[in-house]
Amino acid sequence: MSEVTLKKKVTLRRKSDSALFTFDEKLQIDMKWSTDTDLDLCLFWKTKNGEIGGVFSDGFRQNREDLGSLDKFPFIKHEGDEFASEEGGESQETIKIKSIDTLSELYVIVLNYEKAIESIPSTFQQDSGRVEITTDKGDNLEVLVDAEESGHVYVVCKIENSDSGKKAINMREVMDLGDAFNKIPGFELICN
Repeated sequence: MSEVTLKKKVTLRRKSDSALFTFDEKLQIDMKWSTDTDLDLCLFWKTKNGEIGGVFSDGFRQNREDLGSLDKFPFIKHEGDEFASEEGGESQETIKIKSIDTLSELYVIVLNYEKAIESIPSTFQQDSGRVEITTDKGDNLEVLVDAEESGHVYVVCKIENSDSGKKAINMREVMDLGDAFNKIPGFELICN
């Protein structure tokens, strides 16, 4: 019988914590939360030649193309919402990534869209959320979505893809829509 060991799950808790991780082609990003708030998982990116874009729910612009595709550029697909079916369960959104070869930066964002539209003050601490990034090499990164600061946009982490490797950096930054519009490449796609 061969010996089998589990890879350690890395939880990024502090701002600017980073972790190198390995994968050949595929990543899966899951956002899970346990309240009835409708949070949205978005992924915005910048290519190595400076183009920007994003993959997010088709509810923002009523455009199915916003969900992305695994079969053509950007090789990223938003799988939609899966709301908890029972009291106390977890809701989930998933984004699958087939390749980031042409991308230099990816920003994993959680957005409280409903409260942003209604201008209702919000913190992410109240939603008991987390983002889990799983690679095809078995690396598991977890970033808690639990900031106490008020704001509607939570920049969970930034994934850098450079010649020296792929790295996830815990951004842990809460911002309003205006700051996100100015700081996050591609965020303007979901703004008027």
